[in-house]
Amino acid sequence: MGHNIEPFRDHELLALGRLLAETAYPRERKELALPGMKVDVLRRQPADAEEGEALVIGEVKRSPRAQHAQRLQLGYYLLRLREAGLHVRGELRYPEQRHVEQVELTPELEAEVRQAIQQVEALLALPQPPPPVRIPACAACAYYEFCWVAEAEPTTPVARGRSRSRKVERET
Repeated sequence: MGHNIEPFRDHELLALGRLLAETAYPRERKELALPGMKVDVLRRQPADAEEGEALVIGEVKRSPRAQHAQRLQLGYYLLRLREAGLHVRGELRYPEQRHVEQVELTPELEAEVRQAIQQVEALLALPQPPPPVRIPACAACAYYEFCWVAEAEPTTPVARGRSRSRKVERET
């Protein structure tokens, strides 16, 4: 994304995520798109005596499996909006589990977000990307073909996971 390379638009998991974001929470305002970010849900929180009215942004996710990365994403949005002068709170929303996690931009989360930004900026400054390292998330990634184009594996996440174990068996 840092080099304006879009993921595979028809990727099954991306399509499921878009459908979930569009259909979950039908009474709330959807999608606020700003440069470099797209918030799934937006609402105002009534004023309280201490802090007054706040804007609440929510990210709709299928599961909390990648919760650390989800918190960093939401923390990045919170940081950007706070730097723009807005009083904002965040929520990670998991409609399939019927769970909402409140996320505040604490000093700890802000430090993590700033560190992640520095790491991404350092990667983007490289003349070439580093060699890919296969991790479990690769099997379901919409960018899979960019990293592993030289491999002759099926393109669906489920089939990729199966073929990898057969490939290892054939090579041994």
